[in-house]
Amino acid sequence: MTRTTASPPFIARLLIVGSGIMALANSFTVPFLAVFLRRELNLDPSTVGLIVGSSVFFSVLAGFVGGSLSDILGRPRLLLLSLLGVIASFLGFYVSHQILAVFACNAALSISAASFGPVGKAMLSDLLPDEKRVKWFSYQYLSLNVGFAVGPLAGGFAGVSGGRTAFLISAAVYTCYLVLLGLSLLFSTGVRKAEAAGGEHFGSVLRGLRDSARVVATDRRLLWFIVAGLLLESVHGKISALLAQHLAIGFHDGTAILGYLLTTNAVTVVGFQMIASRFSGKREPVTSIILGGLLLFAGMVGFAVSQETWQFVVAMVVFSVGETFIVPAEFAIIDRIAPETGRGSYFGAQTFAQFGGFVGPAAGGLLLTGFGGTTMFLGVGSLALVAVAIYVLVGRRLPGIAAPAEQEETREPA
Repeated sequence: MTRTTASPPFIARLLIVGSGIMALANSFTVPFLAVFLRRELNLDPSTVGLIVGSSVFFSVLAGFVGGSLSDILGRPRLLLLSLLGVIASFLGFYVSHQILAVFACNAALSISAASFGPVGKAMLSDLLPDEKRVKWFSYQYLSLNVGFAVGPLAGGFAGVSGGRTAFLISAAVYTCYLVLLGLSLLFSTGVRKAEAAGGEHFGSVLRGLRDSARVVATDRRLLWFIVAGLLLESVHGKISALLAQHLAIGFHDGTAILGYLLTTNAVTVVGFQMIASRFSGKREPVTSIILGGLLLFAGMVGFAVSQETWQFVVAMVVFSVGETFIVPAEFAIIDRIAPETGRGSYFGAQTFAQFGGFVGPAAGGLLLTGFGGTTMFLGVGSLALVAVAIYVLVGRRLPGIAAPAEQEETREPA
């Protein structure tokens, strides 16, 4: 593909901005869902944990199915249907007073939000030339983090966090974005052509899903990268859960330290993301992930030996810098190995790595109970080294992977 100097399409910009808008709306509500369930429905902690924890399983399945459907039915309609599902879920939360209704709304929210993610990334790949994708994946990741950093503060300042009003506000924000995105897609010639090329009759959907699943399941490259992604997700996906347990046991001011660390993580990711993007643009995505994985492990070692607040903060800075290298580069690698007609399926399959968000806290809890915090951080952190080994042994042998993003225009089509 030849390099292009044309400005990125408005739709691509809208998808990036929309990521931040949706993250802001989600952070009004999702982080405080447990508070809502306890306060409004008087549910016991175990039931709250079941409802909140079930989200990951719905999200993983929906990510793959939604991405695959976008290859079959077209990305625009899947994006809009996903947004409609999120809006309906928020409204459902607002009016729900029974546990089954709340469980259904949480499942619908997880499915809808998880469907939007891989489809949006696939559309970004459709719209952008190869050499710009890593940079724009970084922009999207930055936008998400800004939204999640601002949302809880805004919700707390407005006094709506954990209450029903937050769901109405989030539904209103999503509705505005739905209207804007829908009108933009309607009047975008390039997207209309992609929609026409991707759409098929409903009778072919099941066959298409079966074919997508077969292609994904037989691509050993993708399977290795999903395993490596799961291991990395186990380390950085739920680091707050590991820190919270460790700090609660051994530090009298553990809650305050955790607050400092979460703020440090958000500020570091937002502040360092553009630097990481420029670094990654000049190097192989595999190199970025290897560096990021090593920094994750170094951060976990730092947590393991820290005794003072400033030591935890330094370790979190190192850990967070590693995170900024990993996430956009993972998307870039999936984009490079995905066939032109199967990007949605491949990005959707990548969501299986989110199971790491369960593996990390579960393994960490067992290690903390049996051996203490130091062993927990070193044990879970070592999973990052295993992931690095996979990228060293597998990633560097794949044609088209070991090339800087800025030279991508020279690679052969998949």
